[in-house]
Amino acid sequence: MFKTKKTLQMLNFTHCSKTPFTIFYVKNKKMEIRMSKRHILKEVNAKSMCGMEIVVEQIFENTLEKNLASAEIEQNWLPLSKIVISDKVINLDQDNTFAHPRTGKVFKVLNS
Repeated sequence: MFKTKKTLQMLNFTHCSKTPFTIFYVKNKKMEIRMSKRHILKEVNAKSMCGMEIVVEQIFENTLEKNLASAEIEQNWLPLSKIVISDKVINLDQDNTFAHPRTGKVFKVLNS
């Protein structure tokens, strides 16, 4: 159930919105709820054996890490072995290659 700010105030919650997570104070006890993105798309280059280059979108996954020195949470984006072409998710092979869904040509992702 989603609670509005007014409902939270009635339940003795104090709402404080910060990026990348939301902080609630329940009777002076701090409670964090993570609200960050899990996945993003980044443009990467792919090249075929005949030299044709195209731009595709690769899926990156968010891994939150706590920096012990500064006590802050850092976001690291790790590339998944998946790309998106024309709203289709395509799995990459182990050598970062894929067959284009329309042409059938084999491309290799260059910068991931």
